[in-house]
Amino acid sequence: MSVSRNQLILLLGFVFFEQDRSATLSLPKAPNCGRSLDKTQPWNYYNLFSRIVGGSQAEKGSYPWQVSLKQRHKHICGGTIISPQWVVTAAHCIAHRNSLSTLNVTAGEYDLSQADPGEQTLAIASAIIHPQFSTRKPMDYDIALLKVAGTFQFGQFVGPMCLPEPGEKFKAGFTCTTTGWGRLTEGGSLAQVLHEVNLTILPQKACAAALLTLQRPLAGHTFLCTGSPDGGRDACQGDSGGSLMCRNKKGTWTLAGVTSWGLGCGRNWRANGQKKKQGSPGIFTDLSKVLPWVYEHV
Repeated sequence: MSVSRNQLILLLGFVFFEQDRSATLSLPKAPNCGRSLDKTQPWNYYNLFSRIVGGSQAEKGSYPWQVSLKQRHKHICGGTIISPQWVVTAAHCIAHRNSLSTLNVTAGEYDLSQADPGEQTLAIASAIIHPQFSTRKPMDYDIALLKVAGTFQFGQFVGPMCLPEPGEKFKAGFTCTTTGWGRLTEGGSLAQVLHEVNLTILPQKACAAALLTLQRPLAGHTFLCTGSPDGGRDACQGDSGGSLMCRNKKGTWTLAGVTSWGLGCGRNWRANGQKKKQGSPGIFTDLSKVLPWVYEHV
């Protein structure tokens, strides 16, 4: 992935995100949230956004909450439907857009090269960026809410993902999934068809230790880290704003994180002392730490 896919990209060429705080309120769940066609398996923008590396092609309809955020019909980021009118994405995906009028979201998207049956494209009525988001640091609080003009019609290929229950967290070692149309290899081309990859949540201490090995040690309050020191699996440019989704005890898909940043895509970070091609864990914005803010607006 890449660091501060916002400003650190200008300095180092990578993407980041994070936040801190526990949920104390509860939001009524969207009807039938977190359900897809099947799937028993559990998934950065500044270099052009983030990607799926080391994964595989997803089955159509497996992730009905996945949307493509587009500017003038060109995919720029991912996003996640959480209600008929609201989408969660990364703040850095929209922070420097002068006007929302050129942006829209497509739900039911699968193949970017063609119009898929059941696709729904809606304009964006308003956008809310977390007030603590800053592009000057490794993209802490990298989360935004998009309110669409109109409502999504839920069905086989379009539906919402569940938000975490109050106090619900996914611990280190848990395997989750991320999806997107991002680059399939670092510096490679964007995927035309939706891809998926399973990622393991890292202990916070392991993540902090990995980030300390970078040329510019980084820290944040909302970072949720994934991956393996040996690399190989990751999100990449074009995947930013998408979800880190985990199955809870009831078996429903739950939004655990928002794809934010990383240094490189699927790089090994064991040899960061060499500094030639440093890597980092995949960084997502931890939903459990921003839930009160989400509840306040949705």
